[in-house]
Amino acid sequence: MSTVRYCVIDVFSSTAYQGNPLAVVDTTSSSLTDTQMRLIARQFNLSETTFIYPPTDPKATWRLRSFLPNGEEVFGAGHNSLGAWWWIAHSGLLGSIFDGSQGGNTYYQQLGSDILSVEVSGSNAEDLVISMRQGNPQFMSKHTNLDSLAGSIGLNASDIGLNISGVELDQPMVVTTSPARHLLVPVRTQEVLRKVKFADKEVISKELASTESHNSGIYVFTSAGHDSPSQIPRFEARFFSPGMSMEDPATGSAAGPLAAYMWANHAVGSAENGTYNIEVIQGVQTGRKCLMKLSIEPNEEGSASIMISGTGVLVADGNIIVPNSDICF
Repeated sequence: MSTVRYCVIDVFSSTAYQGNPLAVVDTTSSSLTDTQMRLIARQFNLSETTFIYPPTDPKATWRLRSFLPNGEEVFGAGHNSLGAWWWIAHSGLLGSIFDGSQGGNTYYQQLGSDILSVEVSGSNAEDLVISMRQGNPQFMSKHTNLDSLAGSIGLNASDIGLNISGVELDQPMVVTTSPARHLLVPVRTQEVLRKVKFADKEVISKELASTESHNSGIYVFTSAGHDSPSQIPRFEARFFSPGMSMEDPATGSAAGPLAAYMWANHAVGSAENGTYNIEVIQGVQTGRKCLMKLSIEPNEEGSASIMISGTGVLVADGNIIVPNSDICF
C-alpha cells in the first residue's frame, strides 16, 4: 500500500489555527492520476488541496495543481499556491536559501498554462514571506441585476455599493488576475458584510453563471478604514465558492483582483515610489483571521502589475494512503 507525504499549512497567518488551512501533497517524486488527486482533496475536505510536481515548462521551478473538495481543478495564484511555496521553501526543496539577509530569491511557478514569478524572502525558516506576482488584471462581465444578486446572499440591493473618499463603487463585476474568475461585490459597511449569507449554493451558482464566471466564487468586500499601523488602506472581505464546503478564510486569487478593481477606480490612496499598497483582512467570520498584503505597480501600457504577499505556519504533517486507481470519484 503506497503513501505520499502531506502537510497542512495555515496560510496568511503566523499563528497556528488561524489563517486559511491548506493541504499540500508532495508529489515531487511520484505521480497521481487526476482521480487520485480528487479523492485526496475530497478526503482533506479543506477549501483547496495542492499537489507539487516537477514542471513541464522548463522556465518554471515547480508545477502546482490544486483541487476543491468537489474535484474541480483551480488555477488561482492565491492561498493554494502561496502556502505550497511556503512549504517548498520550508522543507528544503529550494536548497539552502537562507544567508542571514532579508533579501528575496525569485523562482517561477507553473499554474496551468501560466508561468508566474514567486519571491521567497526571510532570514530563516521561521521568518518566511512569500510574494507572488499575479497575471495582468482583466476586467470582465458586470452584474447588473442588484436585486437578484443581493437576494442571493441575504442582502438588499441598497446594501451593495461602497463610497471611498468620494469615489462611488456601485458596480459588481468579474475581475481576474489568474485563470480563476471571481465576482467582486462592494457593500456599504462592515455591519452589512457581517450579514452576508452563503447558505444557498444553487442560487449563488446561478448568479455567478450570469456573469460567465469560471472556477468562480463571490467576493464581498468593504472598507476597514486605515486601522493598520502603516496607515495603508485596509479592506475586509468574505468569499464563498459553490465548489467549497465552507466559507473561505482567505482568497488570494480574489484579493489580487480586488487590488486591481480599487486601483482602476482610483480608490487606493497615494502611491509610494510609484507603487500603491493595500491590505485585505479575511476570515473574521470563520474565526480564522488572515492578512494579505498587496502592491499595485502601474505600467506604461495603462495596466498594472499585482503582487500578493503573506506567510504561513505548519500545523500538521504525515503520510496519506494513495487511493486505488480503480476507485471512481
